[in-house]
Amino acid sequence: MSRVQDAFLAGREASSQGRAAGVAAVSAFDRGVAWARDVLLPALERANADLGVHGVQFRVDTNLDPRSTNHAHVDFWIAPTAEQSGGSPHGLRHSINVRDGGDVWLYRHGDSGEKLGTVETMDADACETMLARAAGDYARTTG
Repeated sequence: MSRVQDAFLAGREASSQGRAAGVAAVSAFDRGVAWARDVLLPALERANADLGVHGVQFRVDTNLDPRSTNHAHVDFWIAPTAEQSGGSPHGLRHSINVRDGGDVWLYRHGDSGEKLGTVETMDADACETMLARAAGDYARTTG
């Protein structure tokens, strides 16, 4: 198993253990992990289902392990599929950080960061809008 998958599964297990124990208050980290797992990652999967026929897909790197970071973190970028990788560039890396008790921030190379909303306001539609913007940026850079 990869380290990324290990971290994801550890974060999921920690989150489910807290629910099973009847913990009243969910930590800010766990709220970020739950949002990433339940909202952002499924939005990325849906986008990949649509983009795959065009020879590109979102690549994803997650860090949802409280032992290695103090906030839920998901990076994504667009890249050609294995069949289409003949020299096509990878897209700009986008970093999503869930900080400060549930604020969702987007960072792109060279930018200072943009607060997108909170885990409550960043629903599936808002994530799809953000991903569409990333796809548009990629399309403009690859011609």
